[in-house]
Amino acid sequence: MTDLPISADLARSFPDVFEGLKKASNLFDQIKCFEDLERLFLKGSGLSSNTYRSYLEAVRQFYHFTKGLNPLQVRPADIEAFYDDLVARVDRNTAYLRMRGLKKFFEGVRNVVPFFTSPFEIMGEKLHAKLNCTNKGNRTKKTLTREELKALLEFLRKDSSTRGREDYALVFMLVTSGLRASELCALRWGDLEESEGKWTALFIGKGDKEAEQELFAPAVEVCRQYFLHQFRRVPRPEDALFWTVPSFPHQSPAAMTAHTLWTRIKRIGAIVCGEGIIARELQFSPHLFRRYLPFPTMSCSVTPAEF
Repeated sequence: MTDLPISADLARSFPDVFEGLKKASNLFDQIKCFEDLERLFLKGSGLSSNTYRSYLEAVRQFYHFTKGLNPLQVRPADIEAFYDDLVARVDRNTAYLRMRGLKKFFEGVRNVVPFFTSPFEIMGEKLHAKLNCTNKGNRTKKTLTREELKALLEFLRKDSSTRGREDYALVFMLVTSGLRASELCALRWGDLEESEGKWTALFIGKGDKEAEQELFAPAVEVCRQYFLHQFRRVPRPEDALFWTVPSFPHQSPAAMTAHTLWTRIKRIGAIVCGEGIIARELQFSPHLFRRYLPFPTMSCSVTPAEF
């Protein structure tokens, strides 16, 4: 990797940023081969070995195209130029897969470099649409825009009932974690680890492999507040994150299943579309939120206050 220039003025004026840059520099010093990139920035998502190899190939090709540009210096324009070069040589389906690999790589960099923002997070929606284009028309399923997600979360926050609090927590956790319905429903509070203000979920992912995923701390707090409201106590390690809401007196809540979660999200979609919060026709399911554009950083205006 090329060296990342750090000016003396930056070091004096912004010491916290400087420390972060030094940490990043030390991290990149560990990289001796492309397999190190896979270990540091791609592994840990519970994906198959073939998928990891495909993602690593995308990083390898991008690195050679940019002549060794440091990942921390990559801009959306660099990715667009790489994409344009790809589609001149390969079909759009292959180019699309390469973009998926790059996106996963920069997500991995963001997870280990605290100040870093992925170029996929700051690129415009037109560029996102361009990179998602495939053969035989664009068969990429519809996804939420940032404006739609913000309107959806703000609408859900207004309902202070137990079901309303859980609906808000469900959507907020799904969109910030990227977890599948089955993975989220299988989580227990004992599967969440907190270190220096950062939360990590440990779970069995795709292919029955152990995986871990960093969680957005405000989303974890929203889940905790929902749990406190429903059960009037702090969660125990064996407690599930989400539960059913009893519809009849003396009915006990049960840990939420993936089927129940799909039904709940479908119901939320019917309500928000009926209220005009979401004007487009979308298929609401937990998977809809896995296709959402990269979630904004901590300073995003939809970051919740406590209930």
